[in-house]
Amino acid sequence: MLKRIVIALSSFVMLAGACRAAEDIEYQEKIRTKSAEWMAQIRQVDKLKAQKKWDEAESVIRKIMAERQELKLDLGGEKKSLAELFEASGKLNDAEKMYKEQIADRETHDGVDDFILVPVLNQYAVFLRKHARAKEALALEVRAKAIEADINKPPKKQLLAITGDTRLNSSEKYAKLCDLAKRFLDSDNPTKASYACSEAIKVNPYKPKAYKMRAQCYYQTEKLQQALEDLNNALKAEPKDAEALFDRGRLYQSLNKPLLAMKDFDASIEVRPNDTEALGYRAKQNEQLGRIDKAIADYTAAIRENPRAHWAFIQRSLLYRDKKKDVDQALKDIDRAIALSPRNIDDWELRAETLLKAKRLKEAIADASKMVELEPQNTQGYSMRSRIYQAAEGPKSKSAAADLSTIEKLRKATP
Repeated sequence: MLKRIVIALSSFVMLAGACRAAEDIEYQEKIRTKSAEWMAQIRQVDKLKAQKKWDEAESVIRKIMAERQELKLDLGGEKKSLAELFEASGKLNDAEKMYKEQIADRETHDGVDDFILVPVLNQYAVFLRKHARAKEALALEVRAKAIEADINKPPKKQLLAITGDTRLNSSEKYAKLCDLAKRFLDSDNPTKASYACSEAIKVNPYKPKAYKMRAQCYYQTEKLQQALEDLNNALKAEPKDAEALFDRGRLYQSLNKPLLAMKDFDASIEVRPNDTEALGYRAKQNEQLGRIDKAIADYTAAIRENPRAHWAFIQRSLLYRDKKKDVDQALKDIDRAIALSPRNIDDWELRAETLLKAKRLKEAIADASKMVELEPQNTQGYSMRSRIYQAAEGPKSKSAAADLSTIEKLRKATP
């Protein structure tokens, strides 16, 4: 389960069974585009709070919440921001309501608390102590410590409720145990998830799903060899499981076995040739092996499958610029990425940096100025532009000095 907005292209990645359907790719692209906007808006909230413009700050946070809710994303971070905003502005009842909402959002209905509840309980306890309600805070802290103490223990109650249910056949028990494992994984508790997977494997050792999920649990707890054994078992059960092949390829990357990783990526793509995520990982592996043309071909194939694959344009542009020394082609790819996400200042920075490398300084300055225009409270654009001014006018550039001065003012103004 990849909890990433964009494809993770390092060799240390999370194993999972991520959905790679076209609609899922489009959904991830929407999240990536909005995330850049949300980051800028959160910086705006910080500034508004410093100016005690409480209503305006609340309006920005609620706008983000509405957009995240539309995309079916977790609202915990925004509710926490609202709680802190209400507390700072003296609306203590509203702040407390937000803390209680966060707890309700994370509570389960079977009487067993998941680990994701711990930070929210502790945050609420801090709030209560600050306002002379130590007895109530203590109860929350005790509850949080009990959850933490239980984190590595088998979930006996939930397991027995499934395995001891005589109304369920073995297939139904297997499915429910896998569902329980997924719940624990979603709650950031891979150890408990692994117990559920192990019970599922006892029920049916010939299906791949529980092995694949337990491999993810082992990966998250740094038990790489055990993760590998489970993926091998999953592939014994289903030799052409594209998901298991892909996950094992990523695991081989983490074990620094690039040729074995490549073999699995090839096999996964052979089964599922339109898998853009697998193409992206194979491209990165090809790049690390020095096979630049093959890496470019994989990014091109990913783009062919999904013309909105922003990450593929960015990665291919870097290969064209840094490996093939083809600035014009690199700029074409960056332009296509910018067309997909015109307010993403990271893309404008990449374009400015590429133009700087090509000594096209006037154009580079224009792009850095666009960064400043998009996010005037962010130091990133001023920093980029000051570098270009120094390249154009020398280390004593007055224009560069002005941008550096602005950076200092922004940093001092940040609460």
